[in-house]
Amino acid sequence: MKQEAVGLFEKIFIIWFRDLTSWIWEEGNVVRKTAIALFVLGGVNVFLLTGSLKDFFRLKEASMYDIPSILYAQTEKGKFEPIAEYYKFSRIPVDIDILKKEKPSLSQDNRNKVIQCFLSTEDNQFYSHSGIDLKGIARAFVVNLIAGKVKEGASTITQQVARLKFLSVERSIARKAREAWLAFLLEMAYPKDKILEVYLNEIPLGHGTIGVGAASRFYFRKELHDVTWGEAAILASLTTRPTQFSPLTNPISSINKVRVVFKKLIENGRMTVTDAEKEYTALMDYYSNLNRSPNDSAFSDRLNRFPYVTEYIRKNLLRSIGKDRLYNGGLKIYSTIQIKHQTEAEKAMFPALQAQTLESNQRAFRNIDAFDDNFGAAYEVIADLYDLPEFKFKISRTERTFRSAFQEDIRDTFTTLNYLTGDDSLGDFLDNNYANQSTQDHLLPVEGSLISIRPNTGYITALVGGSGFRSDNQQIRPFQAFRQPGSAFKPVLYAAAMDYSGKNPDPEKNVTPATLFADSPLQYLMEDGDEWAPENYSSEYSGFILLRKALEQSKNSVAVRVLEQIGLSNIMSTLQGLLQLPGRDIPYNFSVSLGSFEITPYELTRAYAALASGGKTVNPISVLYVENQEGKIIKDFRNEFDESDRKQVISPEAAFLVTSMMEDVIREGTGKAALSYGLSRKAYGKTGTTNNFRDAWFVGYTPELVTSVWFGYDVGTISLGRGMTGGRLAAPVWGRFMARSLDNEPKAEFSWTTDLKITKRAVCTMSGKLPGGQCRELIEEYFIPSTVPKDVCSDHGSQWMSTETSSSVRQEKPKQTTVVAKPPGTEKIPKPIKKKKKKSVFSGDEDIDY
Repeated sequence: MKQEAVGLFEKIFIIWFRDLTSWIWEEGNVVRKTAIALFVLGGVNVFLLTGSLKDFFRLKEASMYDIPSILYAQTEKGKFEPIAEYYKFSRIPVDIDILKKEKPSLSQDNRNKVIQCFLSTEDNQFYSHSGIDLKGIARAFVVNLIAGKVKEGASTITQQVARLKFLSVERSIARKAREAWLAFLLEMAYPKDKILEVYLNEIPLGHGTIGVGAASRFYFRKELHDVTWGEAAILASLTTRPTQFSPLTNPISSINKVRVVFKKLIENGRMTVTDAEKEYTALMDYYSNLNRSPNDSAFSDRLNRFPYVTEYIRKNLLRSIGKDRLYNGGLKIYSTIQIKHQTEAEKAMFPALQAQTLESNQRAFRNIDAFDDNFGAAYEVIADLYDLPEFKFKISRTERTFRSAFQEDIRDTFTTLNYLTGDDSLGDFLDNNYANQSTQDHLLPVEGSLISIRPNTGYITALVGGSGFRSDNQQIRPFQAFRQPGSAFKPVLYAAAMDYSGKNPDPEKNVTPATLFADSPLQYLMEDGDEWAPENYSSEYSGFILLRKALEQSKNSVAVRVLEQIGLSNIMSTLQGLLQLPGRDIPYNFSVSLGSFEITPYELTRAYAALASGGKTVNPISVLYVENQEGKIIKDFRNEFDESDRKQVISPEAAFLVTSMMEDVIREGTGKAALSYGLSRKAYGKTGTTNNFRDAWFVGYTPELVTSVWFGYDVGTISLGRGMTGGRLAAPVWGRFMARSLDNEPKAEFSWTTDLKITKRAVCTMSGKLPGGQCRELIEEYFIPSTVPKDVCSDHGSQWMSTETSSSVRQEKPKQTTVVAKPPGTEKIPKPIKKKKKKSVFSGDEDIDY
């Protein structure tokens, strides 16, 4: 049985078709009614193919542009200033109303010269047709038929706007039909001037420019309202094939096309022949002075003051905002970057990296004769078969060998000898040779990293990712370079150890700044049978040494013994909490104490930021918030983390102790070079150098800022050169950056030091124990109360002397007190206290030679 239609559309269509059939076959002119019905059906068909009800709702999009997004950074006064633009194509929207009219006018049309040029070449009847120029279509059909090819287009400016805004560039009848339909709708929805404005802002004009505003700035380095008639003609000549007619790519083709534009202006009565010739001749100066690369693009002209920062933030925003919105949404992105900090970071890093490239002198490719030696004979045969050019060097092998030997060995020897002889001519020659030496072609660049973070907020204020952001050097090394931290890891290890001792006191195993360790050679037999013998950098050993002094002098053997004494399993979770390495494990062996595992500069800086925050983790961010074109915040990164997300990994007391120890590293130890640029505020940090001088580090902080500096080659096996330590390379750069970036900022104190429970006791500098009667040199040291040493020093004099004076030692033993410690740096650890010598029966016998 036949089923009745159930769909609403089907029912309506069936009823409508029945009524139409009845109307046709009723009395009357059947042929005429049939023709009318077919015409209506045809019109409905055309509408369904070319139009859509959605088109009516899309018309408002025609006046909306894809606007570049702007990245802002903070000035010293706290105001935001643009530092970069994000876009795929350069567009500078132009309001047609601000384009001034031409005075005196050359014709009845006194519109701006740019408008007249585009109207003459693209659609002279624009202001008289209704979106579709039927006369133009007929004319183009005849011209193309006679020429036997497509020589003239028939699209009006309105049709081009429809295609640019809503359609593809596909050549088909269906696309042209939709183009005409949409042009008709645009004419109904917008005035002529608005349609022309959209066209001028949407037309691609080559080299990554969209619209006349961006093209004017790219081609002529001027704003649109300042262009001449000739320059306006160049813009109008680029509408069909921008690449072919670009003055940068094909200046001859461009000149010829511009001549056509002037002819159109003359034909349409907008210019006289005399005026056209005058403007055309004046334009030739532009071509004769044109000295730009054909590959130049507007993308390279975009605002981009700090490329490493721009690229890092771009990658992050792509994940959270999306490509379309970032490049075309006209967003305002407010970053945490401080312009002064970033400027000083680049001033400190770039010259230092360039100088170190010369100093390290590592060639990118040394055996340049390898091809000639191994394949030279075969190349001759291949060249004869395939008619290849002759393979040869610009200079001979002998000359290349001499130049290499001279630059690497002989020249330095000559320079040394010249210092002794003082020959002026030889000195001038050597100086000139040094100055003119090309380093980029044959020397591997030393790369580096600098990243700076506010410890109280996590705001990233400066970021340098290498020796210079180029097409072949775009790695953001603070986040992408996995390197061994070396001794720069020791403060993290010691903080974890002292924190564990404070929570689990054991007089035999406590680790404090005054704990005595043996600084002597070590040797371990590994499970695979290999031997591991960690050594101090200097290969010298000091015997027994206090932990504070061991960190100051960066003693490797002591770091291993600290880990051995405290137990890696006891502090592993603390180390993981400080470093925050999700999905990565810290190796479970003693070499961890020497920073043998790989982390990024960002991860190590973040761990130091936790120390500078009193043991609380820090969640760094680089963008504060993002606004749309209307000024509404669409993404607020400040809300991503709050105080509850910060975990207390170690106690504030442990953070205080390691901070005070790092002050000595800068004041007296391996980091003294950090003060070479006049850093006037208390600072705390640690150097780091890895095996064979492959990496040079300095990481440190003040209450205001945490910063790390790293030097090294991208290939991790290449040495920077003997003696290239963190103290020599990274510390001065760190000091220069910190001194100059903070010079106008008020000095601050650590906010977390107000309620510390720290005990301050005098201890013997030889043993780290409570002073005995014979202890002559004492030092006041900080302790977590539960780790204060209980033993009295008996390392001076004989045992009977210790026994004889033990009662007096007990009587003089000071009462243990818990004090509120001042921030590190505000109260200096005093120099060793020399006690008065007690007179005894042996007084005066010090000179006896035993």
